[in-house]
Amino acid sequence: MSRDELLKDWYIRYHLILGRRYTGKQKKSFLQSVFTDINQFRKDIEIDSFKLGEQNKQEYRNLYIGDVKTADKVICTYYDTPAIQLDSYHFFNLAHRKRVTMKWIGIFSLLFILLGVAYTLFIGIPTFQAEGLWSIPSVLSILFYIVYFYLLNKITRGWPRKKNLIRNTSSILLILNLIYSFKNKKIAYAFLDAGCTNNAGLDQLQEQTNAAIYMVDSIGSSQPLYQVAKDPKLFVKEDSVKQVQSPAQEKRQILYLISAKEDQDSFVLSRENIRENQLNDVNMNIAYDFLEKVIGRNF
Repeated sequence: MSRDELLKDWYIRYHLILGRRYTGKQKKSFLQSVFTDINQFRKDIEIDSFKLGEQNKQEYRNLYIGDVKTADKVICTYYDTPAIQLDSYHFFNLAHRKRVTMKWIGIFSLLFILLGVAYTLFIGIPTFQAEGLWSIPSVLSILFYIVYFYLLNKITRGWPRKKNLIRNTSSILLILNLIYSFKNKKIAYAFLDAGCTNNAGLDQLQEQTNAAIYMVDSIGSSQPLYQVAKDPKLFVKEDSVKQVQSPAQEKRQILYLISAKEDQDSFVLSRENIRENQLNDVNMNIAYDFLEKVIGRNF
């Protein structure tokens, strides 16, 4: 398969087929697919399963290509996708991210509960009273409640968002292209879990490596590209990617490569940007060139 054919195949698979990566089952299917794809041309792949503390039942999974423990640099992104919400995406603001997610889960749950109450008052109870339990209308009402409570359970956990090309499939496609193109023992790659929730995957990676980390996030949007870091030594000379030194970043070893709108001291992607259905080819090419400079030509 040629390089162009491979890129098209990845686009179809990870945007159209495996574009939702919210539930444990969806994320597991994604990791199995990526593992199989990369294994065709690289064998140094590892899936790291972990939990946050012994009492936490939630299991997370990172996928590493190369040795993150001995690498000088790790290029990474998160692979999970968020629940449906109608707010903008605020980079680096974990508290805002959690607050927005809980807000919209609460709103959608409340609306769905009200729908169930209205159905019960105006259709369910009158149907059972008039038709009895074993009539066709009553059986249909019972089927409605089975489907209703199944969907309510899904909604209270967060309904997976459908449009995730920008956040964050664009970054996944870019890193897959890099893995295929460049192999350097001093460079490792990582696909991280929980980037849309609590950054568990990134925290786990930081505990396992002393390498400089280059985190790619939502680079396929129509907004400009920025490189954001606390340590200016991580910056890459690239005219098309503005350098922003951010003292607010807690970790000195991370540089973020993002596509966003700069808003005073913060970076934001609007709802409209997040819902874009087409990749910004200019950004994708610039980001590729940027990370090629990070990797270096020491093969």
